[in-house]
Amino acid sequence: MSRKTEDLFNRYAAGERNFSGISLDGKDLSEVDLSGADLSNSGLGEAYLEEANLESTNLRNAHLGQACLVKANLRNADLSGANLGFSYLSATDLTNAKLVNAYLNGADMIGTNLTGADLTGADLEGAYMEQCVYSNTIMPDGSIRNS
Repeated sequence: MSRKTEDLFNRYAAGERNFSGISLDGKDLSEVDLSGADLSNSGLGEAYLEEANLESTNLRNAHLGQACLVKANLRNADLSGANLGFSYLSATDLTNAKLVNAYLNGADMIGTNLTGADLTGADLEGAYMEQCVYSNTIMPDGSIRNS
């Protein structure tokens, strides 16, 4: 584990939650618990966040391109304006997540839970969205989708 990653974990454990603008590109953060943290405007491109707990995390305008978020908990997370292009979101829980104007071009979202998610204005071109769970999901055009 890098010093930067260890420092983040120590600061989080001490109660700090504001990590806006931090650069964690390519870091292994698998199974980490950063629930409720502010990671807005952060660099998390190509980061490994598999099975991470990011519930209620602020990821507004974060760069998560090509990040691995397989089986991550992103319930109630704010991903508005985030770049998730070509990221791996298979089996990820995005229940009630806010993805307004998010860039999801080419994202792998197979089996993702999108219950109550807001995708207004999101770019889903080329996203793989088979076997997703939809219930009161607001699609990019504002329509409501249910499975």
